Amino acid sequence: MIVNSETLSDVKPPVTVKGTRDGLLFLLDEQADMDHLCEYLHSLLFGETASIFDGPVIEVVVDYGKRALTHEEAWRILGQFQARDNFLIKAWGGGTDARQSMFQRKTSARAQHIYHGLVRSGQPLMFDGDVVIIGDVNPSGHVQATGDIYVFGRLLGIAHAGMHGDTTAIIAAAEFAPMQLRIADVISRAPQLKATMEYAYLVDNQMMVAEMKQFMTWNKVRRRHTNQERR
Repeated sequence: MIVNSETLSDVKPPVTVKGTRDGLLFLLDEQADMDHLCEYLHSLLFGETASIFDGPVIEVVVDYGKRALTHEEAWRILGQFQARDNFLIKAWGGGTDARQSMFQRKTSARAQHIYHGLVRSGQPLMFDGDVVIIGDVNPSGHVQATGDIYVFGRLLGIAHAGMHGDTTAIIAAAEFAPMQLRIADVISRAPQLKATMEYAYLVDNQMMVAEMKQFMTWNKVRRRHTNQERR
């Protein structure tokens, strides 16, 4: 099954939909104006042609490519998908497994998970692969993942990424004020809270924190290094 959104526009659309073995893959144009993209997405999901998405629950992957989203932009996009009762968001990010498979890239991409809701104080969560948490992590809440951890909310508890020794893993949050950070075996105290979305990563076993707008440049270096190791 292939749903081609290009029929809705005479020019290249800001959103392209592909059918996959497990559900639907939404590819968001990296260069499109955010307002235009969101308007188009709303028309696609709720306009005259929206009936093509009606039916039973279907797994959805949303891939925004290399676009660096702010916290507000991410919520603006995700909110539209969440508004459809039969959509189950399976993965969200840039360079998702579904995109990689579509272009037949030979990679060993990690599993990706979406967790909706509050992580309560004292609550432990563990994920095999990357995880996106749509909600807050309260003080003493403990999130562990073998891959990356992304929190679209306040990270106030404990986060441990790369728990099986992956030193390339990162921890990112919209509001960054954790009790403790850990990547692989490296532990760090919480950095001072800033208003911008930030992520933590390792350089020579030293914990570093940077603004999320710098992530794409760093991630290119990480992927290049990972690909070299696989050869």
